[in-house]
Amino acid sequence: MPFCPNCGTEVGEDTRFCPECGRPFMIVGQVGNRKNKKKIAGIIAACIVAIIVIVVIATHTPTSMEPEPAIPAHFTTYTNEWGLFSISYPPEWELDLESMEETEQSCQEIISSITSDIPVEEAHFLFMAGLPGEGSNVNIVVEPLSGIVWTHDAVVTVAIEGLKEVVSDYHEFSRVKTTIDNRTATIIEYQATFAGLGTGHFVQMMFIVNKTFWGVTCTALSPDEYSEWEDDFDAIVRSLRILK
Repeated sequence: MPFCPNCGTEVGEDTRFCPECGRPFMIVGQVGNRKNKKKIAGIIAACIVAIIVIVVIATHTPTSMEPEPAIPAHFTTYTNEWGLFSISYPPEWELDLESMEETEQSCQEIISSITSDIPVEEAHFLFMAGLPGEGSNVNIVVEPLSGIVWTHDAVVTVAIEGLKEVVSDYHEFSRVKTTIDNRTATIIEYQATFAGLGTGHFVQMMFIVNKTFWGVTCTALSPDEYSEWEDDFDAIVRSLRILK
């Protein structure tokens, strides 16, 4: 039996990923088909794109822990038609659910452009809303996690590694591990530049529900926008509730 060169765990002959640390293995006969075996497991969020990358690279310990605050009383709360989830946002913002199909198509184009060895699947948009006439917005993206026993920290790390695949720069301002809806969650504030979209300021929350990755991302397309909505962004990503 072979052993994982990263952590030393004994693995099977045809194992693709180490069950302990998640290190991917190259299997004979698969080298020529890498581009046809892409998959996604974390979220890459921008104003109109999100990608989830499924491969464990490493774990990253978030910088701190915080208690769960209450949802602001003046926020508008949206519950989706199947009663699956709810999310709250400032009363000035408006739903933009009709844009989700077009956004998923744009996301798939980004996914198809990835040339690395990471396997890729679709990212599914469940919600979009924003401030009319301005760039500030929020979206929710989900992706099933299959084939590997996932940890929260591993998914967060993979999501950020995937993000770095499609941006020309990435600057992380903060990373906070907290509890949202009684689940372990991580909130990351960062700045990144996407080709054709420019530089945005993002606040992104990630957690896992029943082997499904959930990502909530707020986007501002200018420093002034972010300064105006900074507190609201944090409250929006913390407001997600899974109802069933």
